[in-house]
Amino acid sequence: MTTITLKNILTNDNLKAFFKHSSAFFSHFPKTYLHFIKSTLIAAKNCREFSFAKSVFSCPTCSHYIFRPVTCKSKFCSSCGKIYAEKWASKLSSQLIDQKHRHIIFTLPKEIWNYPIVKRDLLSTFSNHINTLFRNWFKKNNIKFYGLIVAIHTFSRDSSFHPHFHVILSLGGFKENLAWKKLEFYPASFFNNSWKYLVLRSISKAYPKCKKTKNIISLCYKKDFFVNLKGEPLNTDPKSLQYIGRYLMRPAIAEYRIIKFENNKVTFWYIDVITKEKIFLTLSLFKFIGRLILHINPKGFKAIRRYGFYARNIKSNLKNKFKFLLKKSLFKTNLLTWRERIFKLYERDPLICPNCFSKLKLTSFHHKKYGDLYYP
Repeated sequence: MTTITLKNILTNDNLKAFFKHSSAFFSHFPKTYLHFIKSTLIAAKNCREFSFAKSVFSCPTCSHYIFRPVTCKSKFCSSCGKIYAEKWASKLSSQLIDQKHRHIIFTLPKEIWNYPIVKRDLLSTFSNHINTLFRNWFKKNNIKFYGLIVAIHTFSRDSSFHPHFHVILSLGGFKENLAWKKLEFYPASFFNNSWKYLVLRSISKAYPKCKKTKNIISLCYKKDFFVNLKGEPLNTDPKSLQYIGRYLMRPAIAEYRIIKFENNKVTFWYIDVITKEKIFLTLSLFKFIGRLILHINPKGFKAIRRYGFYARNIKSNLKNKFKFLLKKSLFKTNLLTWRERIFKLYERDPLICPNCFSKLKLTSFHHKKYGDLYYP
């Protein structure tokens, strides 16, 4: 069976028709955000396309030369996103301290899923609320420095917009004197009720004059906001961390799950969370494209947020104190370059001339928009 790729679906004609059809909806988006969405789609469509961009490597001894494609480095691209997730997981694994961690999930009721679509800053605010809750609880337990990483996920298994938060939490922290103190108990009532209040208050502030929003908020106060505080013990090796990272650095659907594209309809499958059964879903072309596009965050949006001693902006003197206490993970791995990946797969070095075995050198670079660049 021929694989149906996103490039087959996201053609120029289909995208033009989609944005024309959805112009009223996207009129609520800031122009810079809409421009970034379109530029991201263009980059992913042109990834590895020789007609768009390519590098030329030539042999200094003989006349042999090869072309190499240029990747887009976009998180919307399936192939580039996979490599990005591997790098992220490997880097994070080397930064986690040698203490127990837990994987916790914070969710929102479906009535308010759509509010952060346009006002994406709400997701950042919700992430800060999670930090506030843990900061207060650690403070009550005489812990000053704790470790917290929040990964913001926006899609569910059926690719719809379903924001939720994956949390990596250190089970304890450092007291004022930098002595380590374990803390593995987190009361559900305190976190659930406080999480509900902070989220609904933020939505109320973001939409102060909307009567419909006020009614939804009143309804949501009667609902439970699911927080899986029990969570699961987190293995800090890169392969385990890739589960969290892969949903941040790839499109909202894996291409192998798309089974049919005809008559402007797309059919794909996903595994139901509760029944564990395979569910087949058919969407119109525009609805399918819309689901994918909504998960493209604005330029500069931080889907990974670090707090406590994992924050990037902690003071230098604090880092110096911690460097003797924070043990780096033993799982640091060296990621393969594109040259090494090709050699591992085909057992052939792509930068060695097959005629005279000299090392190929980069001689020129071609870009459809900017023309040719030549290197001496």
